[in-house]
Amino acid sequence: MSLSVCMIVGQDTGQLPRALASATGMADEIIIAATNGVEEIEKISAPYHARVGNFPWTDDFSAARNAAFANATKDWILWLDSDEWLDPPACGELASCLQQSSALAWLITIADRSGPDHQPRFSPTPLPRLFRRRSELKLTGRVHEHFNPDLNITAHQLALHVKPSNLTIYHDGYNPERERGKLRRNVRLMELQLQDCPGQLFYQIRLSQALLKLDDPRALYFLGEAFNQIRPLLAHGAAPAEPLVAELLDSVIVRQSRGEFDSGLAVDELLQAALRWFPHWPPLIWRQANRQFKQGRTADAAKLLEQILQLARAGTYQQTPSFDAALLGAETHLNLGICYAKLQRFQEAQQCFMLAADDPARCAAAKRNLELLAAAQRGR
Repeated sequence: MSLSVCMIVGQDTGQLPRALASATGMADEIIIAATNGVEEIEKISAPYHARVGNFPWTDDFSAARNAAFANATKDWILWLDSDEWLDPPACGELASCLQQSSALAWLITIADRSGPDHQPRFSPTPLPRLFRRRSELKLTGRVHEHFNPDLNITAHQLALHVKPSNLTIYHDGYNPERERGKLRRNVRLMELQLQDCPGQLFYQIRLSQALLKLDDPRALYFLGEAFNQIRPLLAHGAAPAEPLVAELLDSVIVRQSRGEFDSGLAVDELLQAALRWFPHWPPLIWRQANRQFKQGRTADAAKLLEQILQLARAGTYQQTPSFDAALLGAETHLNLGICYAKLQRFQEAQQCFMLAADDPARCAAAKRNLELLAAAQRGR
């Protein structure tokens, strides 16, 4: 079976050679849709024998990607961004995936490496980046593009499957220095998307989250619009199919706790409903642990933090939507250590603080707590 690697490339070409080099040797062809002119991209991609086509930017990521897919000629398509790169040992695993006749698509782990020293800022997320070349498989959405219909629906109709793989694509495009610019671009595109298709819950949630990160006062309006769509289900309804609802509820809980938003429900009711729907999404478990700690229920908070670490070790936590990667390790270890110290479980507290000290962002806080812990033990 043969493979086309398909990319879209605009103005930012700085990491393009890395992406192309990672695909060389795995791809039978590399297709690039150039959205800001072809000349520079052709020069960069020439050593990698990529085929570059001009696709003027139309404020629509899915249109550009679909154009790249349409130019592919091989059996399978791998979707790769210019600020991403394939795990080098992936060749054997990739070849195995391409040979499986029962698969329509494969989920590939997208692993963030945009933090200091290439550490992850966000948790890994599985996305269907490898799929059979079929004319009915198209993306939709001006930004945060996704398959429509959902690939699982198409797979069922074709008696095929969307399967998890052991493949990893690394990504470092969430550079904090450039993030606000990307967020502003995405906000503009999502506003256009909602003008095209009003009321889409997926984009209302995405837009509210982007505006919250930008401290834009419009965020609470879109948060309310999205929340009003799912509120009737909170009492007894089944969990919505959209996993982003977990992030929506987390934001509502945070903003209501600060007195910035009124859902019409108590925070404890919101948390109970959210955890009923998404019991294995770490940010919601974290939120409940924080609430228990503030209410003086330290042992209950510790159990919840232990649950997060158990889910992380087993890899059984809900992976979508992605979240602060530190919740799977250092941040939870630091706060669990504080709980253990209050419970006078000093040895366990020390172990947690030492684990947290390995993280540069939490090293100082962990060392302070180790000093306080040592002082407390000396005073016993």
